[in-house]
Amino acid sequence: MLPQQLRVVGLTLGDAEDPSSRSGVNHNVFSRMSSRCDLIDVIDLDVRGFPKLLLAAMSFSFDRRRWGNKLHQNPQAFKIRTGIAEKALAEIRNKYDVVFQDGAMFLPSNGDLPTPFVSYHDSNIILATQGGPLAHGAHCGGERLRKTIQQEAEVYRRAALIFVMSDWLKRSLIQDFKISESKIKTVYAGINLDSGIDHKPKLYDGRTILFVGKNFDRKGGQVVLKAFRKVRSTIRDARLVIIGPQLQIDEEGVEVRGFVRDRDLLTRSYQEASVFVLPSNFEPFGIAFCEAFAHRVPCIGTNICAMPEIIEHGRGGFLVEPNDHETLADWICEILRDGHLARQMGAYGYTKVKTTFNWDVVVDKMVQHCVSLV
Repeated sequence: MLPQQLRVVGLTLGDAEDPSSRSGVNHNVFSRMSSRCDLIDVIDLDVRGFPKLLLAAMSFSFDRRRWGNKLHQNPQAFKIRTGIAEKALAEIRNKYDVVFQDGAMFLPSNGDLPTPFVSYHDSNIILATQGGPLAHGAHCGGERLRKTIQQEAEVYRRAALIFVMSDWLKRSLIQDFKISESKIKTVYAGINLDSGIDHKPKLYDGRTILFVGKNFDRKGGQVVLKAFRKVRSTIRDARLVIIGPQLQIDEEGVEVRGFVRDRDLLTRSYQEASVFVLPSNFEPFGIAFCEAFAHRVPCIGTNICAMPEIIEHGRGGFLVEPNDHETLADWICEILRDGHLARQMGAYGYTKVKTTFNWDVVVDKMVQHCVSLV
C-alpha cells in the first residue's frame, strides 16, 4: 500500500484546527498527515457539558493549575472519552485502516478494534509523578495514581505501535510498563512557529538571553533571574527577555514581554537572541529548544528528561544540573563572549531541526510505520 492510500482516523483532545491546541502538536501532526495519507476524520474527545462539570467537581482543588491537571487525568474522564471514541468509530466502521491516537488519556474502544491503532506521546504518568512538585503528575497519588497507571498501561499494551518524542520516554515505557522495545518508535517532534526554519544569516553580538515558557517556576525562571544577575556583574550590556508569564519585574536589563500572541514578535525574539535558556525542573520534550535552534540560537537546558537528546552538551549548547544558577551563569557568559562558539552551536542545532526536529520528518516516519501495519 502507498502512503496516500492509507486511511487514517485521528483521536485527540482539543481542536486539531487550532494551532494552540496541545501546544501545537494537534495542528502540526494532523495537518501534515492530511497531505500524506487519506485522513478520514480527526475526532475531538474532550468531555463537555454536564459530565465535565461533574468531573470538575470531583477533581476540585483551590490551586487552579492542580485542579486542571486532576481534571485532565481523572480516571473517570478516561472512561468517558473512551466511550465517546468507541461510538464515533462505530459510525465510520470499515472506512479506516488505522486509528492514530494522540496521548494516553483514552482508548479507542472498550473492546477489540477491527483495525490496529497507534499512539503518540511526550511523557507518561510515572515520569510525571517523578518530576517534582511542579510536574504535571504531582497531584496524582494513591488509588488515583494506581488507576491511572493501569489505564495508561492498557493503552500501551493494546497499541500496535507507540510513537514517542524521546528515548527518555522510550526507556521508561520499557522499564516501567514492560513494553516490548520492538513496538516503540522514537520519532521526536517539530517546531510550532508559523515562520518555520529561519534561513537568514545569524548575528551573535546582541548579548540577549531569551527565556520562553508560561510556567515560570517549573521551567526554571527563578534560576534564570539569579544567573542573569551574575552575568550582568561581568557583562554589563547583557539583556534578559522573558516570554510567557505575566510578571512584574523591575530590574535593569530585564524585559518581560508576557504571553506573546503575535507569532511574528516571537519569531523576532528568537532572531534577536544570542542564547536561549530554559533550565526546567521537568520538561517532557522541549519544543522551545527546537524553535531556538531553527533560528541558530545555542541553547542551555538541564541534564534531565529529553533535554540531553535535543541539546547534546557541548554541541548544540550546554546542560546544567537543575537549580544550579552559578553554572548556568558561567555557560551563558561563555556563549555571549565567544561568537565563534555561539555560531558553531547554533549551526549544529539548526542542522538538527532540518534533519530531525521538524514535523515533516516526524509525520513521514509515523505514516510509513502505519503503512507497515496494513
